Amino acid sequence: MNDTEFIHNINLCVKCGGCKAECPTYFASSKEMESARGRMRLLKAFLGGELAPGKKLSEKIFSCLLCGDCSNRCPLNIDIQEVIYHARYLLKSYDKKRRFYRPLTKMLFKNTDFSVKLYKPFQKYFNKRMVADGLIPEDVEFCENQFKKTNIFLTKNKIGRVAVFSGCTAKHVYPELSYSLANVLNALNYEVVFPNTEVCCGAPFRALGLNDTAIKYAEKNYNTFSKLNVDAIVSLCPTCVVALKKHYKLLIGKEFDNVYDIATFLKEKLTGHITTKSGIDLDVSVHDSCHDRNELKTGEITRAILSGMGAKIIEPHKQTCCGFGGTFSLFYKDMSNVILKDTLKGLVQTGAKAFVTTCPNCIFQLSKLMKDKPIYHLIELVEEVLMKEQKKD
Repeated sequence: MNDTEFIHNINLCVKCGGCKAECPTYFASSKEMESARGRMRLLKAFLGGELAPGKKLSEKIFSCLLCGDCSNRCPLNIDIQEVIYHARYLLKSYDKKRRFYRPLTKMLFKNTDFSVKLYKPFQKYFNKRMVADGLIPEDVEFCENQFKKTNIFLTKNKIGRVAVFSGCTAKHVYPELSYSLANVLNALNYEVVFPNTEVCCGAPFRALGLNDTAIKYAEKNYNTFSKLNVDAIVSLCPTCVVALKKHYKLLIGKEFDNVYDIATFLKEKLTGHITTKSGIDLDVSVHDSCHDRNELKTGEITRAILSGMGAKIIEPHKQTCCGFGGTFSLFYKDMSNVILKDTLKGLVQTGAKAFVTTCPNCIFQLSKLMKDKPIYHLIELVEEVLMKEQKKD
């Protein structure tokens, strides 16, 4: 979004309030200025010279989770999420709260393996403190990338070739998910490529208003993945999928036409490979990530896959944001916890024995407070069923 589009979208807003219907920060705080409409009103005042750029304005603009629900609901089709992204870019120099975090983020993501290496000797101490502060789950251990060289998982009877965009959370927190994905794709007769030159998708930088840095990372990833001779690029992280499918076009004017979230990619490919008889006899409740629910629209596909594997799905009263939002859970911890508790309450009330999502970041967030029931990524359950099928054969 450029400045002209930014101004046009703000002036187009009629303040109807439709965007507030499911705004997670509004429900957590009950404050108008922490709702989607409230933020649009503040930006209107900013454009009109009634509100100077400063702490008050930046604090409210950066308190948005960027969940996208508002953009989904706006009757005038205003992309409020993109308005907020652009506002953060314009206001970042006035945002003192995160002034030290921006250079730190740049440094940490420049070489994530090196950052993890530096952190490892102190991990036990700092993790304990962060668990106590409610910032990370108890069992998290940050690790180096398992694929330091470009890894290719070969398969017999190859029908295609798939590149995996791992994403930072799967790469450094839940590496087992990448192996599960490789096993599933191999079982479906796809050769799998993990390129070692993948960098962060850039979403954390956009969220901090660091568009220039996000552009550099987008260019790097585009150069890496566009040169691979693959039929598809698949990711286990909805945030990464949205970045590659939507943000890169806005940032660098380039886009991939073969990027898929895991549910969409598997939608028809599991037919003939699994049956309910060899599936999972489990009552589950599904948590749709915000990107899945509001942008990728994968909820029905995820449920169809689970049902096809024999799972009984028990729906919560409503689907809500988990409250993670990247740095949101760090800088707005109290609000994040209110949102998290509300989401977990809805999931627990279903009586399901386990919870399923397609987002590693949601697993990270939900695991902070969910202690007695497992939280699975969809790919883990698909792997379990496919491995059962292979043993039968």
